[in-house]
Amino acid sequence: MKILLIEPAYKSKYPPLGLMKIATYHKEQGDEVIFVKGLNKNFRAQMWDRIYITTLFSFYWEETIKTIKYYEFSVKDPQNLFIGGPMATIMAEEIEKETGFKPVRGLLNEKGKLNLINDHRVDNVVPDYSILNEISYKYPATDAYFTYMTRGCIRKCPFCAVPEIEPFYLDYIPLKKQIKIINEKYGTKKDLLLLDNNILASSKFNQIIDEIKEIGFYKGAKLNNRCRYIDFNQGIDLRLLSKEKMKRLAELPVKPLRIAFDDIKLKDKYIEKIEWAAGFDLMRLSNYIMYNYEDTPEDFYERLKPNLSDS
Repeated sequence: MKILLIEPAYKSKYPPLGLMKIATYHKEQGDEVIFVKGLNKNFRAQMWDRIYITTLFSFYWEETIKTIKYYEFSVKDPQNLFIGGPMATIMAEEIEKETGFKPVRGLLNEKGKLNLINDHRVDNVVPDYSILNEISYKYPATDAYFTYMTRGCIRKCPFCAVPEIEPFYLDYIPLKKQIKIINEKYGTKKDLLLLDNNILASSKFNQIIDEIKEIGFYKGAKLNNRCRYIDFNQGIDLRLLSKEKMKRLAELPVKPLRIAFDDIKLKDKYIEKIEWAAGFDLMRLSNYIMYNYEDTPEDFYERLKPNLSDS
């Protein structure tokens, strides 16, 4: 089959992991796979057996809808144009109303497995990094492994899309085998980007830290004389952050450490965790501070102050 993978032409820091996994799946079936970012007259003029279009944030609505409509007649069977990703899950009805296509909701089943293509669990396959060489767009983050060691979150915060996108918590996904395959097929990557939503909730947290160190991400690690870094990109839950867990995180080359500070009631605990981080020599921070949910401008300012001074 001829397969076209599409990411709309919005700015994105990280490559589309879902499409990278779908690419691996189809190549293993012997299919021809092409990846494109944005609108392309040449690919639009061809007929494809399947088209997959990824989505990201809702504020990219116009660019995403434009992309879907641009390629809608380039697939042999309209039922084989698939729209997935975060926006497709949380705004499925709106997208279907606007385009006529029903998005694939990126939901995990009760075992934490994601079924997208003919009931195959493509979420477990190794991403195809080679498709990133097919486009001229350069992602700011490229020389890194993009992966998960857990899925979902134990929290059900009403402002968050994770409970809808990944409603079941899976507390451990092995990493070593996946990294080995990536190294063999695409070369060793310098950094590690973990997209877990709440890694501290895992009952296997210590095992996760040990495994990360085993694959080469320990404090002071280098690759080709360059420092290696790990980023828990979605942030860590300060309510679950004990001093022992902070000590274990400090065994890794974390840069930056991200701690969410979404509620003023957590101010004292937040300051305490920041002090712990400094005590364990975790000095590079980039913390998430939500604004405009149920807080006020004064509340937001009070949460900013600990990050700007000694107050």
